[in-house]
Amino acid sequence: MKKRRKKNRYGKKILAFAIIFLFLLLVAGVALSPILKAKEINIYGNKEIDSEAIKNNIQSINILLMTTNGLKNELLKDFPKISEIEIRKNIFKRTIAVTIVEREKLGIICKENTGNCFYIDKNGIIFENAPKTSGSLILLIKDFSSREFTLGGKIFTEQIMDSIVEIRESFNSSTKVKIDWFETRTNPPKELRIITTKGWYILFDSARDTKKQFSILKTALDEKIKNTDNLEYIDLRIENRIYYK
Repeated sequence: MKKRRKKNRYGKKILAFAIIFLFLLLVAGVALSPILKAKEINIYGNKEIDSEAIKNNIQSINILLMTTNGLKNELLKDFPKISEIEIRKNIFKRTIAVTIVEREKLGIICKENTGNCFYIDKNGIIFENAPKTSGSLILLIKDFSSREFTLGGKIFTEQIMDSIVEIRESFNSSTKVKIDWFETRTNPPKELRIITTKGWYILFDSARDTKKQFSILKTALDEKIKNTDNLEYIDLRIENRIYYK
């Protein structure tokens, strides 16, 4: 009786292993089958990202096992320049359609401790290497903090980016002062330092209303500070106050 029970146990184990093996073999066969690879991949909306580069990331994927969210996350990781993405698949026709929106270059941010520069978008995300630049024509931010930058990383909040854009536009439209570059020294930035083309700088409090601070600055430049040639700085960080030297 004991021998029969042992044989039965061994038989059941062998059967279980055989079933598992066959199941894994079936799964592997489904995953590797060329029949279930995408026959047609269409990319829409891209302007600078190479369509073939995106297709190369997709063409080996099993269309049956693929999830649109999984593929979306993978493409967002591999292509930081993608801002928005929509994926549609048709299993029966074996087609995949990818519609993307690329990030727009708002300006350039440079890490001063490494010398590396990146394009940054309106949401504060860096997505592509950029050349070093100078002058007032392009928005330039110099970062002196110790944090590390990685492509696809969010460097600033939308609120900080909105403040930077608002300050730059206000200067261009309402004053004769030209901005050379912006500086940030902490993470997150407690203040925005604006370096003018004449060499003197202005300190804005990044947590307070930018328009109000600029209004105080504009009044001071129009009514109090007539000569800016020998100016060293203007400090707007104290609410309803302005200090300059």
